[in-house]
Amino acid sequence: MRKKFKKDAEYELDNQWAGDEEEAEPEIIYHEHSHRKPVFFGTILAIVLAIGLSMVSGGYSSEGSSEEVVANRISKSTIAGESLMTDETNAGITAKDFEVTVGDSGGEAKMLIWDFNSEDNDEVQILVNGQPVKEKLILANNPAAISIPVPSTVTIKGLKDFGGGISYAVKFPNDKITYYNVVSVNAGNTYTVKPL
Repeated sequence: MRKKFKKDAEYELDNQWAGDEEEAEPEIIYHEHSHRKPVFFGTILAIVLAIGLSMVSGGYSSEGSSEEVVANRISKSTIAGESLMTDETNAGITAKDFEVTVGDSGGEAKMLIWDFNSEDNDEVQILVNGQPVKEKLILANNPAAISIPVPSTVTIKGLKDFGGGISYAVKFPNDKITYYNVVSVNAGNTYTVKPL
């Protein structure tokens, strides 16, 4: 028992001597030890907030507000199915035909089409080289995928408008550009699709 008590006393003296040595070392940055935890937790909080904000906002878009994106008629940062407006409006845009370059050779390409405004069940017909490939497509916020030959001419014809005009977005994932457009009932927009 005495040996154990003696060893414990020596251990305490060694630890006390080591503790005195640590206290004797001068601090390079005064009160550094008191700032470590707040700085660490502040850094973690800033990282979490940055990740959260980028998820909520969908990332950084250099193209500005939804009105600017639609006014420019094209976007390189829009995600397929993204709704830019909460109410049914065409943002003052008029119908337009586009020339689209996809891929580096002929073959097939995918075309995605959706309603970029509030979903109101407008209907369109999709023709490729004058032949219907979709007799009736109800536009929704969830994009519909259609395979098209390259080169080809794709026509989107308006069938039914349930208020506010038939507005839609078309994206060709191969060229990573989204095209915003409107179409009237019995009118059509043409997309001339060609290889690179």
